[in-house]
Amino acid sequence: MESSSSECPIDSLPPEIMHIIFGFLDLETLKSASLTCHRWEHIFAKYCTSRFKLCIDTKDRKNPDSTEPPTKRLQRATKMLQRTQRVYRHVHLSLMYGRFGPKHTNGVFSTIFAPHWLQQLVVLDLNLALDSEQMVTEVSDAIAKMSCLQELSATFCHKRPDGTIFIGGKYFCQFTKLTNPSLHKLKVRCLLPAFIDCPNMRSLDVSLELDKKSIADKIYLRHNEQEGTLWRVEQVEELVIDRLTSNDKLDVTEYLRQFLQHMPHLKSLRLGAFDVPDKMLQVIADSCPRLEELALKYLKVDDPDILRHLSKLTHLRNLGVWYALGTHDHPLSFAGVKLPRLEKLYNNEAIFDFQSLACIPSVKWCKISPNVRRRPRSLVCDGFAEHWRQLRFLWLNLVYVQDLANILLAELPKMPALEMLVLENVFKLPDLHTFLPPLPQLKRLVIYHKKEILQQYNNTAELAKLVPNVKRIEMSENKYRYKYDFVGIF
Repeated sequence: MESSSSECPIDSLPPEIMHIIFGFLDLETLKSASLTCHRWEHIFAKYCTSRFKLCIDTKDRKNPDSTEPPTKRLQRATKMLQRTQRVYRHVHLSLMYGRFGPKHTNGVFSTIFAPHWLQQLVVLDLNLALDSEQMVTEVSDAIAKMSCLQELSATFCHKRPDGTIFIGGKYFCQFTKLTNPSLHKLKVRCLLPAFIDCPNMRSLDVSLELDKKSIADKIYLRHNEQEGTLWRVEQVEELVIDRLTSNDKLDVTEYLRQFLQHMPHLKSLRLGAFDVPDKMLQVIADSCPRLEELALKYLKVDDPDILRHLSKLTHLRNLGVWYALGTHDHPLSFAGVKLPRLEKLYNNEAIFDFQSLACIPSVKWCKISPNVRRRPRSLVCDGFAEHWRQLRFLWLNLVYVQDLANILLAELPKMPALEMLVLENVFKLPDLHTFLPPLPQLKRLVIYHKKEILQQYNNTAELAKLVPNVKRIEMSENKYRYKYDFVGIF
């Protein structure tokens, strides 16, 4: 390449802008771009961490009918690793399926856990059936030496002598130690490590099953630092508990209280597939004074005013409730609730008392899936927009109210501040222009639906007349959404 005395304007672009540009390029062009200069090569390497990953899976997920033995797939992957000159910073390794002996696993482990690999891994996703103390030691030692590791997702199971695996968390785990100096985000499933010491860890995602044999029951409740049953989590700011169950009638609410007390800097809490009753919500409000984000998959409601406990969370900005159990006749009320910083509100099938939302004027963002099944229609439709005049962003999933979509959409002109509207699963999408009212206040309109439905839509011109200040109506397939993914709702 010939040198030029004039500076190229693109050289001054920040890496974030370069990543956006890379997103529009095909693979061959990306390869050429990465060879342009050392700076681009460095930016491209960071871009690849999130864009590309090396996946080694002993189960052929693209071809379920494949008859190739898992051992053969692992051998092919090992040979590829030994030959490749590429730098992989994101690796997924799954050895859950198949009967492997040391001769099968040593090859792939010796390559991925080689010194030069340990220094380059940034994201590591491990799904392993731990069948020997030697494998446990290998994995533990390797993770400790990964000096650039930022994210670790680990699913560890026990393997029986016959090759089958069991993942019950009640069995005492032999995976005793997990340490890493650079790790920022940790996700652990099935068998839990007895000792976690990652000083830079800010995000923790776990599933806890309590009984007398489980490590989860011993952490903090009866921990003994000399025995190594200790998690160092005082620096954690984001906590996800996918499951919290008890098999020995242990008090899960008291356990959660003690667990949260060891995370004084917690800002985000997301609770998954277990009920959160009134007492547990009160414990959360008392234990997490700095909480800014709270997402609950199942809120067990005996009192419509259960949200009163949230007034203690004066820093709360995002609130999500996926299901409110027991609110068929009485919606959740914000009456008397003081949340001066609340900006984002999400609910799936939970029903809020819309009139009480006038107590929370700071809310500017709402994602809602109205549902009239087993509920009076008035709870869903009456006052839907009247008390949300300050709303700037609204996401409506209309899958449960297809026959009432026109009634809900007719309320939107009452929201003068509304700038962005997202409509998902609109019933009779080709006729949307006939029941969507004029919305001159909108600046952006996004429509999500199935691919085959979007392909049939040809009335964009008529729809554009209703939203004159929207430059381009965006239509996209909603394949990215997962029904039970409560983590990424904001």
